[in-house]
Amino acid sequence: MAKINKRRKKIFNMLKEHQTGLSGEFMSQQLGVSSRTIRSDIKALQEYLVEYDIRIISSPNKGYRFNKFEQLDTAEQNLFQEGVSNLETAKQRINYILYRLLENTFKDIVITQNDLAEEMYISLSTLKMHLNEVKDILQKYDLKVTQYKTKGIKVIGEEVKIRYCIVDMINTCSTEKFFQKILANVDIELLDKIIKETLSYKKIQLADRSKEKFCLHIAIGMQRSNCNKFVSYPSSIANKIENTFEYNVAKELIDNILKKMNIDIACSEVYYIAQCLLASKKLTDISESMDKKHVKKLVNIILKEIHEKLSIDFTNDEYLIDGLTLHLNIALTRIQFQMNIRNELLETIKNDYPLAFQMGVIAGKIVEQYDNIKINENEIGYIALHFGAALSRNGIKENIKAKNIIIVCSSGLGISVLLKAKVEEYFHNRLNVIKVMPSYEINNQILDNVDYILSTVPLKNVKSDKIIKINRMLQKEDVENIENKIFHKETTELLEITTFFNKDNFYIGKNFETKEECINFLADEAIKKGLMNNNAKMSIFEREEMSSTSIGDLVAIPHPIYNECGTSFISILILNKPIIWDDLFVQVVFLLNVEKGKMNLWEPMFLKLYNYIKLKNGVNSILKNKSYEVFINEFEKMF
Repeated sequence: MAKINKRRKKIFNMLKEHQTGLSGEFMSQQLGVSSRTIRSDIKALQEYLVEYDIRIISSPNKGYRFNKFEQLDTAEQNLFQEGVSNLETAKQRINYILYRLLENTFKDIVITQNDLAEEMYISLSTLKMHLNEVKDILQKYDLKVTQYKTKGIKVIGEEVKIRYCIVDMINTCSTEKFFQKILANVDIELLDKIIKETLSYKKIQLADRSKEKFCLHIAIGMQRSNCNKFVSYPSSIANKIENTFEYNVAKELIDNILKKMNIDIACSEVYYIAQCLLASKKLTDISESMDKKHVKKLVNIILKEIHEKLSIDFTNDEYLIDGLTLHLNIALTRIQFQMNIRNELLETIKNDYPLAFQMGVIAGKIVEQYDNIKINENEIGYIALHFGAALSRNGIKENIKAKNIIIVCSSGLGISVLLKAKVEEYFHNRLNVIKVMPSYEINNQILDNVDYILSTVPLKNVKSDKIIKINRMLQKEDVENIENKIFHKETTELLEITTFFNKDNFYIGKNFETKEECINFLADEAIKKGLMNNNAKMSIFEREEMSSTSIGDLVAIPHPIYNECGTSFISILILNKPIIWDDLFVQVVFLLNVEKGKMNLWEPMFLKLYNYIKLKNGVNSILKNKSYEVFINEFEKMF
C-alpha cells in the first residue's frame, strides 16, 4: 500500500475544507506539482480510505471531493494523528530511524529510503543526513546498515549485539513511545516482580537501574526468540557460563516465568540471561563471576602503579580496594562477553574530575596489559568514579594535612550539630572538628592548641588571626573565606599554576591537518627544551587512544598518562584552520603536563583551563588576539 506522505495529507485537508470539491489543476498549483502527481496521490489516498467507506469522487465541473464526511474525523485520527508527523527535532527523527531499522530485524524486513522518508514526512536528503548519524550509533555495537539487493536497507550484525542495542535504545529513549511498541506483548510489571522475587530468593542484590536493564534484556530476549532469533555460544563460553552461580539463577528465572506468565522460553536463552546477570552491577556479590584472586591482584598492581607514577598512595584504602575489586569483577565479565555499556556521566567525569579519570586511564592500561582485552572510555569512566570518591574521602586532591579546629556557636545543640555537619560535609578530611564550644570557654590556652577557631559570634576574651568569623548557617561566602584563609587556595594556585605557562611554548600560525601532527609538534618542541622525554610523548598517544581529549568549543587538551620528567608546563598551539579531532572540530590545543609529585595541581589546572574555555569564552579571545600576553592576563584574572 502506498505511503501517506506529507503532500497527501495536505490533499486530504484541502478536500476536507472544500466539501463542494477542488479541481486537480488548483491543487497542483497550490502544491507545486503536476496534475499527474495529484492523480497518483488521490489514488493512493483512496486505498487508505476504503476501510472507512469513504470515496474520493471526481466530476468535470466540481473536481475532486469526498462522497461523505461522517467518518472523516475518525479516518484522520487513525491515519495521521498516530503517525510520525510529530518528529520535530533531529534527535527524534534519528531515534525513529533507529527504531524502524531495529524493529525490522525481528522479521528480517527491509525498507527503502524513499519509503522511510515518506513515512517520516521528511525529504530524502534529510533522511540521508540522519542516516549517517544512525550508522555512527550502530557502529558502536558493531552493527551496520546495509543495502539488501535492490529491495531496501536493513541492519546486520551479531544477534547478541542487536539485543544490546535495542535494550540501550529503549533504556535511553524511554520517552519515545514507538520504542515501547517493541515490548507491547510483554507484561513488564509481572516480569519485574518475578525477577525481584527470584533474585531475593537467590540472595542477589542489583542496583536499581541494573535491575531495570536486566528486565529489559529478558523481555527483548523473549520477543526475539519468538521470532527465531537466538544467541549462539561456542562450547568454551557455554561451559564457562554453566559453571557460574548466575547460570543456576537464570534457570530458576526461566522456570518461574513459565509458572507465572505461562511463557515457555527457549532453553538457549538461559545462557543469555546468565550472561546479562553476570554483567549487571551488583550491590552484593556472592557469586564467582571471575577469578577474584586475579582481580584483587590487578587492583593491587593498579594502586601500586598510581602510587609510583602519580605519587598518590591508595594502597591502604580498603574501601577503595573492595569497591574496585567488586567493580572490576563484574566489568571484566562484561568485557569478556562483549557487552557494551553506556556511561551517561562520561563527559561530566572527564571534564569535572580529570585527575580521577586519569587514574581510570592508568587502570584501563593495566587491565589491557595483563588480560589482553580492550577497555573503552565508558568503562574507564566508571572506574574513575571509585577514584573520585577516594580522592574526596582522603582529601588527596588538596594534598594537605587536616587542620584541627574548634567551632564556637552561641545557639542551641541543634544548630551546633548542623553547623559541625556542614563544615565536615564541605571540607571532608581537610578540617578536623575537635569540638563545639560556647564563646565564654575560649581562652588563649585553647587557642594555642588548635590551628583555627570558626566562630559565629565575636570573641571578647581572645584576639588572633586564627579566629574566623562565620554565619550560624554556613553560607557560600563562609566556605570561600575559609578556603582562602586556612588553605591559601587562590594565592597558592595562582603562584603555582602561572608557572606552567611560558611565552616560548605559545605557537601560532600552524597549518596542521591531523591531531597526530599537532601532538607530534608540541611534544617534539617540549623534548627539545628538556621539558619532556620520548616516553612521555608515547604516553600522550596512549592516553589519546584510550579516550579523546577534545572537549568541544574548538579545544583539545592532550596529556600523557604520567610524566617522568620533573617539569610542569602547558604549551598552546593555535591553528590557522580547525581540524577534525576524532568527532569534534579543534583549532586550539593545550598540551598539559604535570610533573610527578605535584598531581595535586592536576585537577585545579585542568578545571581552570576548562572554565576559561567554557565559561569565559576564552577560545574566542585566543583566536581573535593570538597573543600570549592577552591570554595570560585574562587567565590570571580568573583567580
